[in-house]
Amino acid sequence: MNARTFHPGLFTALWLLPVLALLQAALVSHIAVRGILPSIVLIAVVNWGILRGADQGMLWAFIGGIMLDFYSGYPFGTSTVALVIVASLVSLGEGTFIRTHALLPLLTVLGATLLYYLIALFVLQSAQEPVDWVRIMRYIALPAAVYNALLNIVAYPLMRRLDARVYPVPRANW
Repeated sequence: MNARTFHPGLFTALWLLPVLALLQAALVSHIAVRGILPSIVLIAVVNWGILRGADQGMLWAFIGGIMLDFYSGYPFGTSTVALVIVASLVSLGEGTFIRTHALLPLLTVLGATLLYYLIALFVLQSAQEPVDWVRIMRYIALPAAVYNALLNIVAYPLMRRLDARVYPVPRANW
């Protein structure tokens, strides 16, 4: 038995999330809209939590958060804490309804982005960093949440395809 068949979600997270974090750190600035950057790791973590549940959502959040913390200039652990809390709350809503209703993944990413920023700002303020809550939430977090939700129109179907590839449905043998 190899690692891929033992825990395919972990295997996928270990190669995909470092790539997404590197893309977010290096290339996302090229698709910024009026200075607003998308959070592709957050989008991937939220979608995986919707599709695979709390355990895998938080596993992906932990790995993705560590990867983001390597590239950010914030205190180490800020992204990890925020992503794990967001993934745990998002994954509570897992189920057929959220996966099949077209607007819910978009609205979930929108809400998850706002919650991510609130938690990250709380962690930063707890670390004695200066935080302008109103300005950041109004001019950065809210536009980023809308941007992430719009990007999720493309990202969610891609994550569903990845999920189907990582966890194929066994065919009946007659």
